[in-house]
Amino acid sequence: MRVSHVLSEHRLLRLRPVCTMLRTSVLRLVGRTGAGRLSVLEDFGPRYYSSGSLGARDDARDARAYFTTPIFYVNAAPHIGHLYSALLADALCRHRRLRGPSTAATRFSTGTDEHGLKIQQAAATAGLTPTELCDRVSEHFQQLFQEAGISCTDFIRTTEARHRVAVQHFWEVLKSRGLLYKGVYEGWYCASDECFLPEAKVTRQPGPLGDSFPVSLESGHPVSWTKEENYIFRLSQFREPLQRWLRSNPQAITPEPFHHVVLQWLDEELPDLSVSRRSSHLHWGIPVPGDDSQTIYVWLDALVNYLTVIGYPNAEFKSWWPATSHIIGKDILKFHAIYWPAFLLGAGMSPPQRIYVHSHWTVCGQKMSKSLGNVVDPRTCLNRYTVDGFRYFLLRQGVPNWDCDYYDEKVVKLLNSELADALGGLLNRCTAKRINPSETYPAFCTTCFPSEPGLVGPVSSCSGRGLCSGEFSGHFAKAGSRPL
Repeated sequence: MRVSHVLSEHRLLRLRPVCTMLRTSVLRLVGRTGAGRLSVLEDFGPRYYSSGSLGARDDARDARAYFTTPIFYVNAAPHIGHLYSALLADALCRHRRLRGPSTAATRFSTGTDEHGLKIQQAAATAGLTPTELCDRVSEHFQQLFQEAGISCTDFIRTTEARHRVAVQHFWEVLKSRGLLYKGVYEGWYCASDECFLPEAKVTRQPGPLGDSFPVSLESGHPVSWTKEENYIFRLSQFREPLQRWLRSNPQAITPEPFHHVVLQWLDEELPDLSVSRRSSHLHWGIPVPGDDSQTIYVWLDALVNYLTVIGYPNAEFKSWWPATSHIIGKDILKFHAIYWPAFLLGAGMSPPQRIYVHSHWTVCGQKMSKSLGNVVDPRTCLNRYTVDGFRYFLLRQGVPNWDCDYYDEKVVKLLNSELADALGGLLNRCTAKRINPSETYPAFCTTCFPSEPGLVGPVSSCSGRGLCSGEFSGHFAKAGSRPL
């Protein structure tokens, strides 16, 4: 296949009505019986996950659903891993909107994490103030998501005033419940990962001059020994509650291997967690209420964004929580599956309903790194392969359970094979003059194919005027009964 065979934007626009018709027909067919409410994606095993498996609490057709991506750190420009997280959340949310009636409310939030030592250091290196750096990089993320068709309803920045109110209120709740105390915290600290590490999670790596230096066993980032007086969260009290939560909710973390990993972590000792830093060391953050000498730990600050978006601390947030699905990368699993649920339980709230975990994108077998110069610019890919083409590639090739390798030839081969040749060929055959010399086509029935998602009516109410989804049901049923 030649590179020139990649579909043009014009050709993809021609395909979109066909894709919409097939997708809506499949969703109607799957949604006809209670037993068929599961997403068609689930029939193909553990490679996929979908919003069709949100659990019994989410089974009501008018239930609310709240989807979130991580908020992305603004110490560097966005790459395809960031877009992949957003795209997974976007696909799950769009699927939920399609299968639900107009009364079913959905929210989808993303945003940028703009506090912490890394931001402070990156701004100094760039000769900017932290505010200038955050404004610049956050704008890059917003532009990328707009260009990629990410249908988020909320974009939050942790430097917003509403977020500061939410974080400080959450802190006060934890404090009032006796879960925060001041003490000397000593241990290895990784500035790149913004976390403290136990001795067992630190190893030594040889340096260029033959000497060795300590690094995180998990990420490989350098660590340094730190000793300071901080506020500490009584995380050790939540080991058994977290175990009970996960064992009673086997789909709380999906895919299953990640659920198993978290339970293994909880088999080990769970030490108390430092949740503040000295302001003299870290000034770019939210101050501890009543103690300006301390800055709230960046991960506690960041995680509360999921509550800020839905109106916390006002009562309105309760109508959205905990009907929440977090979409995250595997590198931040511990923060979302242990620290965040523990904070929530400590504040008298329920953990999130679902945590979807995905693996990473590598480039020609190597981790993306600025130092290696192999970071893939997603905006370049959107321009080169078109928005629909690159969205299709990431969703088609990404696998939640293990890392996926990126190279340009793979994108070209997939788009040529599955879109230009297969789907494009189908469209050309369906619209050929030999089959339809007058080139006239029936209008779509507005009952079966509404202009707005979620407005699909019952087949019995179809007026019969125009092309109806019922005409395709038999074909899909026959196709679904055939072996793969």
